[in-house]
Amino acid sequence: MEKMSNQYVSFLGKSDGVNRNMRLQSLAEKLGANWKGNGDLEITGIKDLEHHSPVHPTSVYYIASKKYINKLPKHKDVQIALTIESLADLFPNAIIVPEDSSKVKFIETISLFERLPKYEARISEKASIHPSAKIGKDVIIMDFAVIQEGVVVGDRCVIYPHVVLEPGVEIGENTVLKSGVVIYYNCKLGKNNLIHSNTVIGADGFGFYDYKGTRYKVPQIGNVVVGDDVEMGANCTVDRAALEETTIGNFTKFDDHVHVGHNCRVGNYVYIAGATVLAGSVTIEDGCILAGQSAVAEHLTMKKGSILMGLSGLTEDSKEKTAYFGIPARPALEMHRIHSSLGSLPEVVKWVKSKNEGKDTK
Repeated sequence: MEKMSNQYVSFLGKSDGVNRNMRLQSLAEKLGANWKGNGDLEITGIKDLEHHSPVHPTSVYYIASKKYINKLPKHKDVQIALTIESLADLFPNAIIVPEDSSKVKFIETISLFERLPKYEARISEKASIHPSAKIGKDVIIMDFAVIQEGVVVGDRCVIYPHVVLEPGVEIGENTVLKSGVVIYYNCKLGKNNLIHSNTVIGADGFGFYDYKGTRYKVPQIGNVVVGDDVEMGANCTVDRAALEETTIGNFTKFDDHVHVGHNCRVGNYVYIAGATVLAGSVTIEDGCILAGQSAVAEHLTMKKGSILMGLSGLTEDSKEKTAYFGIPARPALEMHRIHSSLGSLPEVVKWVKSKNEGKDTK
């Protein structure tokens, strides 16, 4: 195996992160923003006004709405604000960003102060790598990773300790696999993915058949195909298809403890929150949102842009751009009407009983 260079990169493959203090003017320039106040003022970090007390004089605070100001009177103590034009005069020093992109500028600011671990771009001698594996440029492979026959790892990937890539796995460039991730045979991941610890992609789907006292296991001979720019939280599981592919679309994001059953088709730009379960052969179309501890029954389809609220169970296909909640889940407006009537239910039951007994209590 050819040795890599001694180049240093962060675990996300970036090399231009700012891990030092900055001055007000330089931070504004990095954000492409205007500023007011003392341009030479040193900024040592970024803080959360809602959860941090007292206000830190050299930290920047994101304040971009009047509602937020009314909620937190201590904004008056803020010395450096990342804010919008209409609120800038409330602060002695401000970085002024457009209102419609203020959240994006906030995210960019956080990334500038993020202190990421940095690792040498090299392959550990303690990793187990099959001679047939193809490893790209500037890849980091850490101790005790296992890379088996025919695996392809793209440029600038980061493979943490105790990751296992089984035969035939393909990993696209700039993908990060955190400790304990297991990718089963013949599964494919695109580029720019981040898979957190102990997630398993490609385990057998839950397929069994009982016949005359014998329980048969249905072979799961498909695989999992994950698109680009996907993030999966810790302890997620995505089962391989029985015959074809379980698929996860581009820019889709999983929280921790998400389970995707075999043969599922999850689209692009989908959000799935923690402890959510998709049964087998579920289709989640583009732009859907599934809140925490929700579930979708097998062979159903969530149509584009629909929402399944927390602690809900979907038992029929959804409509596009419609929110659902409850067990079984119904459109949210319908469920609101049902819930608003529940308080009157005892009186309704009493009235019905009286009618049946021939005693009208109206």
